Formats: sequence, structure tokens, C-alpha cells
Amino acid sequence: MITAIVTTAFSCNKNADDGQVTGKYVDEFGNKFELREDHSATIQFDGQDKVNDTRWHNGAHNDTSYITIEYNGDSTYYYMSHGKLYRRIEDLKAGHPAIELERD
Repeated sequence: MITAIVTTAFSCNKNADDGQVTGKYVDEFGNKFELREDHSATIQFDGQDKVNDTRWHNGAHNDTSYITIEYNGDSTYYYMSHGKLYRRIEDLKAGHPAIELERD
């Protein structure tokens, strides 16, 4: 019974951090991200027609898994963890307010 409840709870809670990193996302400001299995990515900022080609990388801090999204030569422009974006690793570690993501 407990296993059924836990399984149901996890399957109903489908957000941007369902264990699958790759996919399309939109942040709370309308910026669009696509992360592909080959670690290539695109970013399209809200209000711009230009789609920026980039890369994403795996990262880890203690027990917190995250990825970094590269932009404009900065390999750690964004940090993504648990369905949220952070601009600095310190914010990720401290759990400071983050940018909300939704699967597109």
C-alpha cells in the first residue's frame, strides 16, 4: 500500500525535474531552452527571434545534482536543478530564490 501511494505521488508530480534532463523548457520570463541528449542546447530569449546554439554540462555538489547551461562563452551561465534555474552556484547551494521552469 505504501509503495502504491509513493509511486502515485511521484507519477502525479510531473514538473521540469522528473529525472529527465533533456527536453524543452520555458522559464517564468518566457525564455526558451532546449536541452538535447548529445549535450547541445539552444536558448531563445523572450522577445528575440535569434536562437542561440550552446551546450550543457553535468555537475554535482555533494548530494545535489545539477547541470550548467553555457551562454556567450560562460560555461556556467545558468545552473539548473530540481526544475529551477539559478544564475550563481552560491544561490543553488543556499536554495535562494530561483527562476521557475516548466516543460514546454
